[in-house]
Amino acid sequence: LKAFEREAQLLSNLQHLALPHVIDYFSEEHGQFLVMQYIAGEDLGGMLKRERRPAPLETVLVWADQLLDVLAYLHANDPPIVHRDIKPENILLTDAHAVITDFGVAKALSNATIDGSSGLTSMGIAIGTPAYMSPEQASGDPSTDHRTDIYAFGLIAYELLTGHPPFAARSAQAMIAAHMTESPEPVTSRRPALPPALAALVMRCL
Repeated sequence: LKAFEREAQLLSNLQHLALPHVIDYFSEEHGQFLVMQYIAGEDLGGMLKRERRPAPLETVLVWADQLLDVLAYLHANDPPIVHRDIKPENILLTDAHAVITDFGVAKALSNATIDGSSGLTSMGIAIGTPAYMSPEQASGDPSTDHRTDIYAFGLIAYELLTGHPPFAARSAQAMIAAHMTESPEPVTSRRPALPPALAALVMRCL
């Protein structure tokens, strides 16, 4: 119940083209209900699995601009909101805009405490999706901040540009270890013709 109320309250206070609009939320004896704007479109994860090839550069630039804009909006919130589970499956692709969904593990930074008495995390507990977790998030660092979303964005941009995430074909444990101990192969080694500024941006995020 607390997790549901947290997500509903977070979403209801946010207004952005790339975020779903919350119409209402309530709890009853048989469950909790969230009434949201209907968003028609495929999630980015489904598209990547279906296409299995690099996306057109122009498409990547449009989606990247939209995702970075909404992340900047979330991180500039008072208190800042860190999504903590930015991944292709949580990005819906509509005709007009890419939309970020699923704030179930989002964290308002002012609510985090070192002992976990409030907020979502405590020392040594990792929450998120292994393929798109930053090193600090994978280690369960309770001071994880907005940079974890930027890292996840870099991973998604890398996958869109090359057709594969940097640490693909590994177990969840091996993937987490790779994020913590390895540097991703330069994106230009997999797609040499990328504009240098774009390649540098993606690698900077990582």
